[in-house]
Amino acid sequence: MKLAEYLSDNSLTQKQFIRNCEDETGHKFSQGGLSKYILEIRTPRKKEMLVINEITKGKVQPNDFYL
Repeated sequence: MKLAEYLSDNSLTQKQFIRNCEDETGHKFSQGGLSKYILEIRTPRKKEMLVINEITKGKVQPNDFYL
């Protein structure tokens, strides 16, 4: 599942997703960086991919950024 689809399906804004990530994992995404991941302009680094995978409970996987 793409990150944009996950946010839409869960009615989350980028700000809410960033806050959830910081609260649950301690990792803070910049809004601009997250936006680029959503628009598929930039591919997250391994650490960010692992955080996204964890926070989405495996729904958004690293392969989703490549396929």
